Order: sequence, then C-alpha cells, then structure tokens
Amino acid sequence: MEQNRLSAYRAHYVLEGIAVGLLVLTAMAVIVLHFTRPEIPFTAGMASLEDTVNARVLRVLHEESATDPSGLVRVSQTLEMVILARGEYEGRQIEVVYNGLGPDVDSIRFKPGQQALLMVSEWPDEPTFYAVADHVRWWPLGALALLFALVTVLVGRWQGLRALLGLVLGGLTIGGFILPQILALRDPVVVSLAGMALLMGITLYLIQGWNSIAHTALLGLLASLAFTGLLAWLWTSLAHLTGFGSEETLYLQAIGVGVGMRGLLLAGMIIGAAGVLDDVVLAQAVAVYELAATDAHLTARDLYRRGMKVGVAHLASMVNTLMLAYASASLPLIILFYLFPEPWYLTLNRELIAEEIVRTLVGSLGLMLAVPLTTAIAAWMRGNLGKHETEARPIVLGER
Repeated sequence: MEQNRLSAYRAHYVLEGIAVGLLVLTAMAVIVLHFTRPEIPFTAGMASLEDTVNARVLRVLHEESATDPSGLVRVSQTLEMVILARGEYEGRQIEVVYNGLGPDVDSIRFKPGQQALLMVSEWPDEPTFYAVADHVRWWPLGALALLFALVTVLVGRWQGLRALLGLVLGGLTIGGFILPQILALRDPVVVSLAGMALLMGITLYLIQGWNSIAHTALLGLLASLAFTGLLAWLWTSLAHLTGFGSEETLYLQAIGVGVGMRGLLLAGMIIGAAGVLDDVVLAQAVAVYELAATDAHLTARDLYRRGMKVGVAHLASMVNTLMLAYASASLPLIILFYLFPEPWYLTLNRELIAEEIVRTLVGSLGLMLAVPLTTAIAAWMRGNLGKHETEARPIVLGER
C-alpha cells in the first residue's frame, strides 16, 4: 500500500514538474521577446487622413427616403449636429448631409438626440469636410457585454469570474504582445506560438486551479498547439499560399506595412486553433478525472477507452463548429460564388477559399490529436493516482 502511495506521489510530481518547466520556458521566451523587441517602424493612424469624433444630432432639417429595385431603403437627411469629442472640434455646430442604405428606415435614419460617428477632414487651403460615418453602438454593445459577464459569473461563480479574467488577458496578450511583435517584424509564427502558449497556460490554471487536471490539460494543449503550428506551416507551403487572399492584406501592403503576409496567415491559424484546443483539452481532462472519481478501481486502459468515447463525440461537434464558424464569416463570399458559378475545382483553388480550407482542416487535425493525447495523459495520471489522489476534487464550471 505504501509503495502504491509513493508511486502515486511520484506520478503527480513528474506531471507537475513537466508542466511547470514548460510554463516557465514559455514565460521566459515571452519576456525575452518583449524586452528585446525592436522599434516598430509603423505608426498608428499612418494611413488615416481624417479624425473620427462623436457628435449628437440636434435637429433633422430635411429627410427623404425611397426604396430601390432591390428592396433596400435609401435615406437622405440633412442633420444639424454638435461635436461632443474633447479637443479642437468640441462644441462645433455643423450641418451635414447623410445618405444611408439599409433594410428599413428605422435602422439607418438618425433622430434628434442620437449620437453618430463623424469624420472630420482638413486639407490645406480647403474648407473642413464633415461626413457621417456610422451610428454609435457603444450602449447596446456595452449592455450585451455586461449581460454576458453577469450570466458567466452567476452560472460559473468564482470559476466564471476567473474565466472573464482569462478573457481580458487574451485581449491584452493579442493587443499588447502579439500585434506589437508582428509590427516590429518579428516572426509571426514564433510570436503567436509563444504568446498563445503562455496565455492558454495561465487561463487553464485560472479556471481549473493548480491541480492534476490543469497540468494534464496544459501538456495536451502545448503538444497539440505545436503540432497545429507545424501542420499550418507545412500546408501553407505545399499549397503555395501567399497570405494575400483577402482585401485587408492587400491594403496593408499598399500602405507600406511590410509584414510577411504568409506569416500573418499562419499566426491567425495558430490563434484560432488555440481557443478551440483550450476548450477541448480541458473538457477531456475533466471528463477522465470525473470518470475515475465514479470508480476508483478503473485502470488506465479503462479510463482511456471510456474517455475516448466522450472525446470522439466532442470532437465530431467541434470539427463541425470550426467549419460552420469559417463558413459564417465568409457567407457573403459564398453567395457571390453561388450567383456567379464556375467549375468547383476552380473555386476551391482560389487562394481566399484555399486559405479557409487549410485553416479549417489544420485546426481540425490539431483537435484530433488533442483528444487522444490529453485522454492518454489523464488516464495514465489518474490511473497511477488511483485511490491515493491527495488533491481536492476540482469544481467543474457551474457546479455548486
């Protein structure tokens, strides 16, 4: 019995040591990259010749609307507005003509008291030009974000709160580390792998706590993420993808942002896959440990076999989720191809479509590796711990 207990302790500490070592190495890589980052040769707003400010509609001086043959409504308004943004434009009252197009009048017209985003352009020896850019959507977006946060905390309690903290850290990692490193002309693949590995590790421990489940999920995640990055690099090269499959990349190149677009494509694939892998590895680790908790006599082989049944069902749904997510983002493009048909093999061969195919299949392959790998680690670990697990049983999200 004492020998079994020592074996259990040894298995736990080996797993913990490997997880801590990988996390420390990743953190060191991020720190070195951050403090040795060269100067960014581009400036924010370098391509913009206008200021965008908040303004409020005081009066609608004139309004006309008509329905065009396609069924869309066109609205033309002359608006009296006052600029709200602090600075040199604050308090200016102006008249501006606004033309909108949409499904109905109420969704595009402006009413007195509503706020709008206003573009202000100033050119030498020319009068200042004003144009209404869009409706201000801060209130509905803020209300939705608040509702999301409240529901997350109510359902998940402390784990939900930690999940929200992980979400904030994700935004800070991408905006504060990955993007500046890429703009400093660092390798986007190395930067995205290091940044996402550290972020996912921190997020896992925030949500799950410091225990064997989190260690197991971290090992499965890092291995799967590295495999996904390797597959993305290999298939973008084999498929001769340049990264110029979208208008945004062409625009970046046109304004002189000399970032490697293929690297940017790879970084996007890695970041997209990391979020899905995070969900899969944690769910799989929790599933195996929960199975073991129901019967302490299950062997590692039994745990692996039963855990894979759960993982296969989860995997099938996640692969479908990836395909639907990419299809939804490209729905207008898909409709264009449907309306202007060409041989299917030519459509698939277009770089914009090929990028999405590679992105979907590479992410799916990463998921397929993550499931058996995480299940094997969890089954081995929990099988060795057996009845001698000394950690407190982790709380699953939503459990009271």
